[in-house]
Amino acid sequence: MGQLFVPLLCSVQQANDLTGTGPKDENSAQQSAALLAGELLRDVSFAPSRSVITSATNRYLLDFLKESFRVETEVFSTQSGTEALFRVTVNGQIRGDEFRVLDVTTGNTLFSFTRYQAEKRDFFEREFPFLAQEARKDPTMFGEGNKVLSFQTVSLTLGIPLSGKVHTVKVESEEGSLCAEVKNPSDNAVIMKLPVASLNNIGKLVQAIADFVNANPSAMLLMAGSADTHSLAQKAP
Repeated sequence: MGQLFVPLLCSVQQANDLTGTGPKDENSAQQSAALLAGELLRDVSFAPSRSVITSATNRYLLDFLKESFRVETEVFSTQSGTEALFRVTVNGQIRGDEFRVLDVTTGNTLFSFTRYQAEKRDFFEREFPFLAQEARKDPTMFGEGNKVLSFQTVSLTLGIPLSGKVHTVKVESEEGSLCAEVKNPSDNAVIMKLPVASLNNIGKLVQAIADFVNANPSAMLLMAGSADTHSLAQKAP
């Protein structure tokens, strides 16, 4: 999904705008759909057919009349040796900036992300599966609290227990943002991003960061130099 989500969204927005930026009737919606279909068929990298025997990993459902952009996708996540495979839907507006991720099985909203996040390198490969699995385990973690925190500037310093040592990280979120960045305080390298609602429960936030770093060797490298001088083990008197 990471290779197609943003480019297809851009193409859908262009086709939508060419027939007017206001509310659409059936005629203008069909014109937008035809424009998009023509562009895709001219793209040599686009395959217009697939085997009917296997189901699609990613299925895009576009409605120009309702101006909705929807994706059904398969998520595979590995955390601390535990594997999970499940399907989610991503719902948003063609000209919107926020996309909600819902569990296909329960219909629960797991979390939301912005287009800015979607454009980040490796977002769908690294952060998206992690957030989806965390939210399935605890649906309250990324809940409605982001509506409050998104209007605040947040800056926290946390200690994350990893491999017997405490690593210090900064968690920052700008006013108006729906996401928070977890950074190495030494060089400000961004280790991961989370919906701001995860800041409502610091204990679960610390555990979520630790789980993510343990499951991602590249994130562990970004933590280098952030360990405190003391270890978690207490020396004998």
